[in-house]
Amino acid sequence: MVQVRAASVNPSDAKNILGRMEGATLPRTPGRDFAGVIVAGPSSMIGAEVWGTGGDVGFTRDGTHAELVLVPVAGVRLKPKNLTFEEAAASGVNFVTAWIGLVETAAFRPGETVLATGAAGGVGSAVTQIAKWKGGQTIGMARTPISAEHQREYGIDHSIVADAKDSYKGLIDGALRLTQGKGVDVAYDCVGGPLFEPCLRTLGYSGRQVNITSVGDRRVCFDLVDFYHRRLSLFGVDAPMTPKLPRPYWSA
Repeated sequence: MVQVRAASVNPSDAKNILGRMEGATLPRTPGRDFAGVIVAGPSSMIGAEVWGTGGDVGFTRDGTHAELVLVPVAGVRLKPKNLTFEEAAASGVNFVTAWIGLVETAAFRPGETVLATGAAGGVGSAVTQIAKWKGGQTIGMARTPISAEHQREYGIDHSIVADAKDSYKGLIDGALRLTQGKGVDVAYDCVGGPLFEPCLRTLGYSGRQVNITSVGDRRVCFDLVDFYHRRLSLFGVDAPMTPKLPRPYWSA
């Protein structure tokens, strides 16, 4: 059992309490991300500062928007000492989703360029930070200008402001201009819907696109002939979830 010191609020938490998340059982205390101190469980772990995210917490078992949360041993890790409880709790779903999509799925490599839509949001800003840490170049797209301070904080080398008025032509032209016409190696689309096809058009030869959601219309279309001629790859990545774990939650 963890005494929760900090817990973040994700869009999925809000959707959960509105009954829009498949697989959730109600009534339910929401919350997925947390950081705190172990107060019950294996004797060797009592007092440890930990953090965690994902799984069925907040969906089929009560979540982290509470004073105490019961999770399996496998559901926690030691909190890095250089992070506060608040910083650790705010990292979970955002950074895990970004890592799974960018590194584990799209196999992003040093020297490559990533375009992240929704770059001022949780997952988008995590994508650019991870890409910079991996030695890559980053382009962040948002509907409004990203401040210079946030660009430095999020590891964004170049930012693009694009909207639907020109069918996101500004996004496509900007990405091609910033890559000398080559296109980006990875497009990490945190918006979907109307941005799905424009993101595909920013990709270079053998580019990879990751999609994690779809705002608005969930049905999209694209030029299939162009898609296979340029040998593009498309990946769907869900936020970190694991199968429901059996009781007992703790094991020695």
